[in-house]
Amino acid sequence: MKSKAILILCLAFISFSDGFVIAQKATPTVSNDSLKKAVDALDHDLGWLKNLKVNGWIQAQYQLAESKAAKTYDGGDFLANSNNRFMVRRGRIKFTYTNKLSQYVLQINATERGLNVVDFYAKITDPWTKTLSLTVGVMNRPFGFEIQQSSADRETPERARFTQILLPNERDLGAMATFQPIKGQKLFGLKVDAGWYNGTGIAVPGTTSLNGAGVVDFDSFKDFIGRAHYKKSWKEERYTLGVGASHYNGGFVYQNNVVYTAIETNSVGKMQWKIADTTDGTRFKNKKAPRIYYGADFQFAFKSLLGTTTLRCEYITGKQAGIVDESKSPSSLPAKQDTYIRNFRGMYTYFIQRIGKTKHEIALKYEWYDPNSKISSSDITAANVSFTKADMKYTALGIGYNYYIHENVKLMLYYNRVTNETTPGITGFASDLKDDVLTIRMQYRF
Repeated sequence: MKSKAILILCLAFISFSDGFVIAQKATPTVSNDSLKKAVDALDHDLGWLKNLKVNGWIQAQYQLAESKAAKTYDGGDFLANSNNRFMVRRGRIKFTYTNKLSQYVLQINATERGLNVVDFYAKITDPWTKTLSLTVGVMNRPFGFEIQQSSADRETPERARFTQILLPNERDLGAMATFQPIKGQKLFGLKVDAGWYNGTGIAVPGTTSLNGAGVVDFDSFKDFIGRAHYKKSWKEERYTLGVGASHYNGGFVYQNNVVYTAIETNSVGKMQWKIADTTDGTRFKNKKAPRIYYGADFQFAFKSLLGTTTLRCEYITGKQAGIVDESKSPSSLPAKQDTYIRNFRGMYTYFIQRIGKTKHEIALKYEWYDPNSKISSSDITAANVSFTKADMKYTALGIGYNYYIHENVKLMLYYNRVTNETTPGITGFASDLKDDVLTIRMQYRF
């Protein structure tokens, strides 16, 4: 409306100026009717802009690690000779075009490490009930709460370690159906997503080993992801509760017929991997190495004289196929190595306190990820080299402070204290790794 008013004033000024000059030549001025037709025509031609929304954010930060070359999930590993760095963690610009029951989204990420597409999808909604929709393209995987929450809104710098390992870079290419009743309908507050995806995730410069992949599928298997979530607010939104359940069922093609599927106690009482029976020579050929996850999430927020208090928790468990020293979900075809099927568990919990009606906020986050829940560090000894760093459990406690200067700018100070299981059986893990990270970030969004 404001743009239209300015446009009318400009046209009126032009018309007035032309009219003044023409008047000097004794020629009739432009009529109000002609001016209205010109404005209407221009408004019609530019009408599509009303449906286009452009927003974005940049997260510029300085980080200090506990040691040089620290391996970390706080924005990626540090280089060999560095324990501190400036970086643009995310530089996003997002275009959303909405037209009645359809939507087109393109989001791009630009940092000093390169340029990549983040979101690139189209969404259509049924015109009858307006509760069913179909989304196709590159989008967030519908698993858990933390993936769905925008990085611009998150109160901590990064998502949990298990999210980055199991569902790296959050997005994938596929198709998703959504059931979400609108306000006034029964079951309002419920959202159910179900989709099929390539399973490779997107490629992000500096964090992904591409090898020609990215979101390009490298086998014939597709991964199913589903989530049901219910959210309800009451007492004028003073209280808000959300609960959800998620399931992931997918995998990738085995690269050979040597697969370790179980853990047993050996003759000296130590745990070790047990190789699967492959006497027929084709048991695993062209079959799927499993990635099967089950998750549950919970969110609760309430407002009081102390400010808004938020509690969040998410738990995940399941099976993850990997190699001997790596359990991260692959973005490209794995090398022809033996496959290890690990049972895993992970969890995070948030406590967030906005201080009264001020612009200050305290955030605490505790998380842990156990990539091999069948063993503990005591099962890994110098005499037993069956297990590797890929089987080690990590725990982290993060303490943060956020200052919302105004609606566009947020300052963040966050220290992440990371600890790991220790054992003399794995080189470098005789003591806790020096991989704590301090992050100082400024975020600008528009």
